[in-house]
Amino acid sequence: MGDIELRTFSLVKRSIAVGVTGLAVLAMTGTAHAAPSQGGAQARAAAPSCVKVKVDKGIISQTAYVTNRCSTTKRVKVRWSFAPDSGCNTLKPGQKFKTKRGLAAQFDGVPLC
Repeated sequence: MGDIELRTFSLVKRSIAVGVTGLAVLAMTGTAHAAPSQGGAQARAAAPSCVKVKVDKGIISQTAYVTNRCSTTKRVKVRWSFAPDSGCNTLKPGQKFKTKRGLAAQFDGVPLC
């Protein structure tokens, strides 16, 4: 191989390595999202305004407190960026639940589930 061919080959290998590394970083940080399930709009719809949320940031973690102030039972979860979402919770009127994540997480809403 000539000198120019070797440089081109080396550059291609480096480019592929950078691309693969970038994809791995995206997968580990949770910014690569799976396609939504066939639950459709209901699975992604925001909880109604009668479902109240308060997020407290502590020194090493943050906690989301969710209260159902609606007159009917609601199934909701807490969505976080950069951390796993909470599981789906069935809340009767007046019921509460809380979920805690590390400080790297960012509160991203309360959808119905």
